[in-house]
Amino acid sequence: MKTKLEKLLILVFVCVITLISAQKQSIIGIILDESQPLPGASIKVKGSSKTASTDVDGKFSINDVKAGTYNLQVSYIGYETSSIEIEIKTGETVDLGNIKLSQKQKNIDEVIVTGTLKNTEARALNLQKNAINITNVIASDGIGKLPDRNAAETVQRVQGVSIERDQGEGRFVSLRGLPPFWASTTINGNRLPTAEEETTSRATAFDFFPTELISYVHVNKSFTPDMEADGIGGGVNFITKTPPMKTELKITLGSGYNTKSDKGVYNLGLLYGGRTKDKKFGYLLNIAHFTRNWSTDNFEARRSGDEGVFRLELRDYNGVRKTTGINTAFEYVLSPKNTLYLKGIYGTLADDETHYKHRIRFDKFSSVNNTARVELQNIHNLLITELTSVSLGGNHRLNKGKIDWDLSYYDNRFKYGNIPDKQNNSYYVIKYTQSGVGINPNYIADYGNGPRAYWKADGGKLDYKDPDALFGFYSNPDFKMDASQMKFTDLEFYKVFVEEKDKIVAAFNHEINVSDRLTLKYGFKYRDKERNARFSDIFYSWSNGNTPLLSDFGQYITSQPNGTKYLSEMNAHIGNTFGPVLSTPGMDQFWHQNQGNLKINTADSEALEYNKALGRNFDVFEKHADAFGMGTYKINDQITILGGIRLSNTHTKVKGYNVVEDVLTPVENTKNYLAVLPMLHLKYTLNDKTNVRFAATRTFSRPNFGDLTPGGTYIEADNEFKGGNPNLNPTYSLNFDLMGEYYFSNVGILSGGVFYKSITDPIFQDSFISSYNGINGVQFTAPNNGKRAWLGGFELGINRRFDFLPGFLQYFGTQLNATLMTSEMEKPSGRKVALPYQAKQLYNVQIFFEKKGFNARMAYNYKGKYAVEYAEEDLNDSYYGKYSSLDFGGSYQFTKYLMLYADVNNILNKPLIYHFGKSEARPEQVEYYGVRFNLGIKLNF
Repeated sequence: MKTKLEKLLILVFVCVITLISAQKQSIIGIILDESQPLPGASIKVKGSSKTASTDVDGKFSINDVKAGTYNLQVSYIGYETSSIEIEIKTGETVDLGNIKLSQKQKNIDEVIVTGTLKNTEARALNLQKNAINITNVIASDGIGKLPDRNAAETVQRVQGVSIERDQGEGRFVSLRGLPPFWASTTINGNRLPTAEEETTSRATAFDFFPTELISYVHVNKSFTPDMEADGIGGGVNFITKTPPMKTELKITLGSGYNTKSDKGVYNLGLLYGGRTKDKKFGYLLNIAHFTRNWSTDNFEARRSGDEGVFRLELRDYNGVRKTTGINTAFEYVLSPKNTLYLKGIYGTLADDETHYKHRIRFDKFSSVNNTARVELQNIHNLLITELTSVSLGGNHRLNKGKIDWDLSYYDNRFKYGNIPDKQNNSYYVIKYTQSGVGINPNYIADYGNGPRAYWKADGGKLDYKDPDALFGFYSNPDFKMDASQMKFTDLEFYKVFVEEKDKIVAAFNHEINVSDRLTLKYGFKYRDKERNARFSDIFYSWSNGNTPLLSDFGQYITSQPNGTKYLSEMNAHIGNTFGPVLSTPGMDQFWHQNQGNLKINTADSEALEYNKALGRNFDVFEKHADAFGMGTYKINDQITILGGIRLSNTHTKVKGYNVVEDVLTPVENTKNYLAVLPMLHLKYTLNDKTNVRFAATRTFSRPNFGDLTPGGTYIEADNEFKGGNPNLNPTYSLNFDLMGEYYFSNVGILSGGVFYKSITDPIFQDSFISSYNGINGVQFTAPNNGKRAWLGGFELGINRRFDFLPGFLQYFGTQLNATLMTSEMEKPSGRKVALPYQAKQLYNVQIFFEKKGFNARMAYNYKGKYAVEYAEEDLNDSYYGKYSSLDFGGSYQFTKYLMLYADVNNILNKPLIYHFGKSEARPEQVEYYGVRFNLGIKLNF
């Protein structure tokens, strides 16, 4: 006997098939230029109120048309308007097939220019112009004009967007100065699972996803109800490439040079796709591979309040990063109105990293002989991030509307490679110590908490612009680390494994054209998520005989690669003090040959078997069930209003560990909440070139995974318990946006607007005193929901060609944008501060030149400083310093089939800086990446 659910599903299926099969008069077609579909094209039935716009594949549908003869007008920014006469009979669907538009041209010499350069911006601007929400759109060819190699870097040029970097490459995306985990990052409309070495947030690290797989990027500043709305700052949707309308073969070959690593950079791209002769079956294979040798010089100052530096770390990184992305897409046209698709995505980043860390322990200073301790850490690891996804779906155009559905699976994982071997894959560290190193006593002071360097409040000596004062602490200027005095300290296996799976993401949307003016839409989405995190940090000490020296492993030691060039940007010479280090193969051999001489130090090790690191070993099981309904009403030819609501129910179960009476005990907690998210959008089309948009929406962000862990760790030495809080509430925001846009006839835009967000239940790290396992006076540190916060700001931007100027100047143009913001939240102590991660200024400046197939573009990006963590006093706050970069991209189209390109990244080579307090005079971390060059060819057949 069938259950009620089964009967309901059969009824829904029958209704859908009936709707799909219904036949009434309609008009369908595809708008394209000579080579590619044109999304966002406007189609109007002259003499009636019926209109349509093309989707990202250039397809459109006008439904419920009465029999008769009509004139269709097709318009597109930067293209000539086209008129088409058609006749439609009763019960007929008129398939117009491919409708080609021609670009507006000033003279015949510019055919190559307009064909290869302007059309990409035209496609992006038309999508942006026709959208009802506030959004910015980037097309794939526009991405290729600058040396942006991963998905995060593609959006850093958009107003209101900034990125965080890792080893000089874009990683996390932030919108309007809010934390990355308050932004929704999606691929093809589905939010991606996250997996990252240290971050336990919901922010996706996009350094593993190559730009070559991307067709369009939508940066949504406001959400409509049919979008996942778990992003307070907004959302970035990356749309992957789909099968082309005709056979295409594109090959990219490139090579370059990294100045800091003094080694090569290599990239390879392949795209092959097309359709069968009857155009029903489409296929695409898109592969991108990028190998780059890299190097980073970094120094970090460890502090304790305002008592100076107790430890200075000199970090020298070298490595090889390999990014591989694969995008496959298949499409089958069942009928002119019904299409099925199958998509697969694979992306991986493998980073083979060798790292030498020199630690000067000023806190071990002895005033008796003016000496301190120097520590050497030899580090080798292979970090691997890997994403796999499969999607099956369909698009069905109905008599009065359309239906789309999608079933997807995602798996994202982070792991360490087999270093030093398969059984102990880890962040692998071998440590040595050299004692009795002479230190200049003028650098040291003791104000009651032990020796500290650079005097109290630094005495002006910790200035990274003054390397002699910064690195002049050795009393003997000719000092060099001595392998015969470096004693083995310990060996460390730092292990992290994170896997997050969306075992199923099911979506269904139904759009109904009630009339020429009213469109209704409803839909459902379901996600079944599982996230597993495992962590341990195991230390081994020497157990047999005398502790060995670094010099005892002479066959495995070498001079530090590029050591003498360390921090050459600062004109520093501290690298001359670096002595021998273990070679990369030598590090691996050390473990294999000395396992019998090593034993685990359980006192220092953190793992479940030692009742430690409980807060980092946990599992999350989460189910999201969303439903939405919305209506779009065209009041007249100028005013369109969209209103609706999205309901998002979250069921979270978290499993972790606690220690109860010295016994490791599993703990579990569940949390349910329903997010009610009303949304209102108003679009006023003043004329064909001018839009004014207003949005009032409610959005939310779920708590980060690391904050939800029910377990925690008691640190006896500090009488402190650090854990999570599985009962956290989500953070909500009321968002108000007003934006005006003016579109230039020859592809360009002038835009400006204001925005305001009222945020409730922001999450912060809370501290309180309670008891634990019978121990009183324990300080607990855990996340908690805070009071209200707010954010406000305005945006300005212009994208303009100077084709109105005479002579040579007409081939120049510019893209300028700026976002200025301010915010406030109140800490439990009553201290009022700006929101974490909120920079007050974001600027982008591009100057470009385009003529006869030649394209040159210089792009400057600036982001102001922002606080990452707040203490109780500004002096101890941790800031991400202001950052600026300058990049160049150039290309020349020799023929229709051959293009030569050249890229230069990070021309200014400005350092990434973290600092204590608002002034850079107290740096916490300073990091240089060097300049990278790339030269290559692109073949397009």
